[in-house]
Amino acid sequence: MTADPRSARLRAALHRTEDGLLVVAVLAMVILAALQIVLRNAFGTGLIWIEPMLRALVLWIGLLGAVAASRGGRHIAIDILTRALPDRWRRRLQGAACAFTTLVCAAIAAHGVRYVLLEHEFDGTAFAGVPTWAVVTIIPLAFGLIGLRYALFALGFFRGRDPFGPPGT
Repeated sequence: MTADPRSARLRAALHRTEDGLLVVAVLAMVILAALQIVLRNAFGTGLIWIEPMLRALVLWIGLLGAVAASRGGRHIAIDILTRALPDRWRRRLQGAACAFTTLVCAAIAAHGVRYVLLEHEFDGTAFAGVPTWAVVTIIPLAFGLIGLRYALFALGFFRGRDPFGPPGT
């Protein structure tokens, strides 16, 4: 069974977008942290908005990294039991685990949306005029995307395919 070329292109574009956002966030974090160090050590001053922005970037990098890790099952997992099971049972167990992961991510994404709406209503500022709700928008977006991926993985496992490849690879 071959993949639909349009869905493969869409998936590749999504992966490039995720990677690009992650690279931009890491580069911004490194540059801003270095700038703050230079400003403090050389000039005895600093920019007040850099530290809160760095904290926001840590959140974004962590969640974008989780999204990237969710692509092909490169997440943290305890798979001792699944390695010992026959393929048929292993796929069922992994499908159930992916379905459970989908439910957890959906719950976090839903509560993340509530959190974003509350922050929007509160109208707080995170740094340099950037509203707090804009910073925390990554929470429902990342968990929504991870949940969607794991729903597709669960379907694959329940249909007898292994979207992650054989165990131990």
